[in-house]
Amino acid sequence: MKGFFLCFLLQVFLPSPDTLPGYKRHEKSGITVADTSLGILILVNKKHILPPGYRPYDLVPLDERYNRSVMNLLRHEAATAFSLMCRKAEEDSIFLWNISAYRSDTVQRQLYDNAVERRGVYRADRVSARPGHSEHQTGLTADFNSTHGSFSRTPQAAWLRQHAHLFGFIERYPRHKEDITGYDHEPWHFRYVGVEAATTIYTNKLTLEEYHGTIQKPTRNPAR
Repeated sequence: MKGFFLCFLLQVFLPSPDTLPGYKRHEKSGITVADTSLGILILVNKKHILPPGYRPYDLVPLDERYNRSVMNLLRHEAATAFSLMCRKAEEDSIFLWNISAYRSDTVQRQLYDNAVERRGVYRADRVSARPGHSEHQTGLTADFNSTHGSFSRTPQAAWLRQHAHLFGFIERYPRHKEDITGYDHEPWHFRYVGVEAATTIYTNKLTLEEYHGTIQKPTRNPAR
């Protein structure tokens, strides 16, 4: 709980590192700036970095009935879908809650640095995103219930895998797709992309990276 409270204080009261004197975002060849004009379909991963200082313009708090974290913000459209999904799950006697939603650049940096300290850079890069490369910074992603590996065997995880796309969410880092996403399987990490895209991704067993290879860029809902 102390860790969550510290993250909350950092997220609310500290500026983005991009605005601090002397800060310079780490750059690598092959990395491009994420296209915010894609709106809810924005692609953020190891090769696509958010613009410096990026913060979604329409973040709102999640329904407190389905939240157990100080990191409790999502973009408005995603937050609405999140509540609808959790309510439907509850009707099926499945209880879902958020444990980590939107993160600022500062918080993401702290989490990544902690992962490096505990695991080393190689393992940290498999389980944690570098600042600017995290989907949590888009305000479109929530982690559900538990980040323990055993979560994949729970009724909650099974329900999410089967029903999340009906509410516009996808399991962002699925099993057997690690070479495409660049991250280990995360059965708790769900990303909002809208019902149409989520249904296509679910039906065809795609990752968001693979989906982006099959579509033309939309022009609505810019991810400002």
